[in-house]
Amino acid sequence: MNAWSPVPRLRWLLRALRTPRRPQSLTALAALTGCAALLLWTAHGMDAYQQNLALNLGTDLVGVVITVFVIGPLISRAQEGRVREHTRLDYEWFASQVHGATACVKVLDTFSNLFGPQFSERLFRGIRAATADGARVQILLLDPDSLAVILRGRELGEQSADIRRDIMRNLRTLDHFARRLDDTSRALLEVRLCQTSPGVTLYRWDERCLVSFLTVGRLSGEGVQLEVAVRSPLGTFVEQRFDELWGQSKPMEHFTRMPLTLVDASDGRREFRCPFVSLEDRLYVAGPDLVSYMARHRLDQLSAHSEALAVPGGHELIVVDDESPLHALLIQHFTEKYDASAAAFVELRPPVLVTE
Repeated sequence: MNAWSPVPRLRWLLRALRTPRRPQSLTALAALTGCAALLLWTAHGMDAYQQNLALNLGTDLVGVVITVFVIGPLISRAQEGRVREHTRLDYEWFASQVHGATACVKVLDTFSNLFGPQFSERLFRGIRAATADGARVQILLLDPDSLAVILRGRELGEQSADIRRDIMRNLRTLDHFARRLDDTSRALLEVRLCQTSPGVTLYRWDERCLVSFLTVGRLSGEGVQLEVAVRSPLGTFVEQRFDELWGQSKPMEHFTRMPLTLVDASDGRREFRCPFVSLEDRLYVAGPDLVSYMARHRLDQLSAHSEALAVPGGHELIVVDDESPLHALLIQHFTEKYDASAAAFVELRPPVLVTE
């Protein structure tokens, strides 16, 4: 669609009509309408009134067409190249921009204080309003189990575990929020995790965005933010980076819950979604419903299956001794990930591959 198409102008007009007006604006509009009606009524007795009225209205309409479809796009193009600097990332201000979004909202960062306790509730009110208007919300954070977390920790001069905990706090907050949404809004909210450091940050609302870069020794939100149009060269570059990472990312649900099917050799199957932790390349699942189901069946008759498992086929279920050092270590990892405790853990041991 080219820049001279009337469709974007029509969308802008519809959005403007839906935008709440201040009382002062409504008062001025009513006063101008009254003046126009009074002037038309005063002039109705003049000669050739209808012809003069048609001539003046036609001239005004030509001016409106030129302004909306010619001058308007030229001004918009000039504004696209404008860069506005913010000394830091104002999370409260961005949350208010999200509240008025009608098309899309995007966030790209390692982790973000935007999802912390100080700003999250205001942001979530904005997301509810945006999704109610049909806006798609995409949030892309760094996978807390990726090597990029360690590298970013070295850049900041902090322990990588601190960054990992911050990301997991964000994920717990987002997961809890997503569960409270209705089906329509939940379908428009997507949270994903990428394995590669993005190098840049993006906070977008409709056709504007804040762009920054991951710097050494300082969090991105503490540095200068560049507010640009999405269609500007910088905005286009960061959008392309976002799309590349988004295509290689995994849904948040694959990190928080593992879909698992327990198959009994003599008694069918049962579906579960289990919290899990990974330790030394081994997977351990938890959950009272899972343990209860296992207690009612013979372990040698049970096998676990999931598309999320790296090794295909049925996995053996091994209950971890609750008095072992491994159990204590799993509790520590589970608490760090979910901010909750678990009483029992079950190892998913992959099948032994027979090689010729």
